[in-house]
Amino acid sequence: MKDPKRQPSFSGAADIAAHAEAAARQLKALSAACANGDKATARTTLRRAISELQVARALLRIGLE
Repeated sequence: MKDPKRQPSFSGAADIAAHAEAAARQLKALSAACANGDKATARTTLRRAISELQVARALLRIGLE
């Protein structure tokens, strides 16, 4: 039975937020690269954003277990 006074906490939330913010920065760079027509940079930044989001998702899964 869960205690209603106890708040669930997750110590890795700051790490997840940091990876999400890094992904957001990569997506902004992706947008700029697309606007400039730079396909190579767009591919690279998209891969980096995906990687950051995958790390954040993995950290979240670990934290929920």
